[in-house]
Amino acid sequence: MNGSALEEAAVDRSITTASIAAPAPADSRETVSDSATVRNAVSAAKIETIEAEPLAWSNAETGATGTITAIRETRAGDEICRSFRTSRQRFDGVALYDGEACTRGQGEWTLTHFSQGR
Repeated sequence: MNGSALEEAAVDRSITTASIAAPAPADSRETVSDSATVRNAVSAAKIETIEAEPLAWSNAETGATGTITAIRETRAGDEICRSFRTSRQRFDGVALYDGEACTRGQGEWTLTHFSQGR
């Protein structure tokens, strides 16, 4: 039997098989939807009870869930900002996120920061 060495074998990369897609980028639609859900939970949270009882959240649209374990509120004039830390559990794993939500204009809450923590 006359065979070629394994090193000489060519890989045909034009063939697609049933494979798992690469994870979505951090700014994906799912992350945007989850961040809005977290913003709503942070803005409605009772600050005085968050240390005793971490705040759970879930997003039915993406299937993600998490727990907000820290919220710190600061005030500057009419503006209120709440920085926070949350977990995010999904089928693709668990991650920690840091963020900040602030009131703008007529008291509407806006997410000013939401990124995966270290």
